Amino acid sequence: MNRDQKEIFIKNIKSILDENSLILVFHYRGMSMSEMTDLRVQSFNSGCNIKVTNNRLAKIALKDTNKVDLSNYFDGPTAIAYSNDPVSLTKLLVEFAKNNNNLVVLGGIMDNEILSVEKIEILSKLPSLEEIRAKLIGLISTPAQKIASVLTAPSGDMVRVINAYSSK
Repeated sequence: MNRDQKEIFIKNIKSILDENSLILVFHYRGMSMSEMTDLRVQSFNSGCNIKVTNNRLAKIALKDTNKVDLSNYFDGPTAIAYSNDPVSLTKLLVEFAKNNNNLVVLGGIMDNEILSVEKIEILSKLPSLEEIRAKLIGLISTPAQKIASVLTAPSGDMVRVINAYSSK
């Protein structure tokens, strides 16, 4: 990489740090190219992104930010995963790490709070935004269904009574 490419790389990392609420750092040592491609495809489908980093340049990019504590994780073959949806990203990486021993989640940062691996696993167990929306819509629509059934019940009872008298 020449000097201009390094400066572009640093600016890119800084923009990633500024624009995303969750950044996770992981090791990918031993992963095959097909496994890494599979991870990238899954991340793209879930609205997340993955970038292989240069440790020295990533530390330089982190130096003047409020996420400088994240630089402790950059040692060895590291990559970052980033998104504004913390649940989908953590679910993706935790599930992928369960099925692939070569992916090791090191930690991350969410809204300037350092996340340990345990906190990342807790985040991955939360319901996704779509699941929460579906539950909320279900809770809102249930009372309306009950009201409709209560209002229609008397007329249904009346029809059954009339039907019973007519059948005698």
